Order: sequence, then structure tokens, then C-alpha cells
Amino acid sequence: MASFAARIAVFILAMVIAQNGRRKKTTRRKRKGLYSKSEKNAIIDSLVHPLANEHWSFVIADGVLHALNEQDPVESLFKFLKYNAPELLKRILRDLR
Repeated sequence: MASFAARIAVFILAMVIAQNGRRKKTTRRKRKGLYSKSEKNAIIDSLVHPLANEHWSFVIADGVLHALNEQDPVESLFKFLKYNAPELLKRILRDLR
């Protein structure tokens, strides 16, 4: 009788272990990007602005990269015209002399 009780105890113990070992299915959260938009803008600024001091074409590259990051072409165009166009025009006119 002891061996039958031992078998039952082992069976119950095995069922408990097997049941606890199962993982519940969890829904995965949508993974956010590695960097936020503002962090990407800071990276673009830190990489392109030193080059923009060397040649005016990098000012255009800076505007294009920011537009791609923001994903709003109309707003990006207005920002480019407001912040970069005057300096860009000065640099182009200076290089033409």
C-alpha cells in the first residue's frame, strides 16, 4: 500500500511541477523606437552642424534629415525657411563673391 501511495504522491507532485512550468501567453507591447524624435533631432544636430560650418550644402542636408525625422513635410518646409534659409542665402552669396 505504501508503494501505491508513493506513486500517487509522485504523480501529484509531477502534475504540480508540470502545471507551474507552463507560461501564460502574454501580449507583447509594441516596441518603441530606439530614440525619440527629439533625441534623433539632437543626433542630427550634433552630426551635421559642425559640417554645415564647413560648407553650405550641409545646411540643406540638415533640413532634409529633420524633415524625414518629423514626417511632416509642410511644417518642415516652413521651419527650414524660417530658421535656415536666411543663413543659407548669406553663405551662398558669400561663396559667389
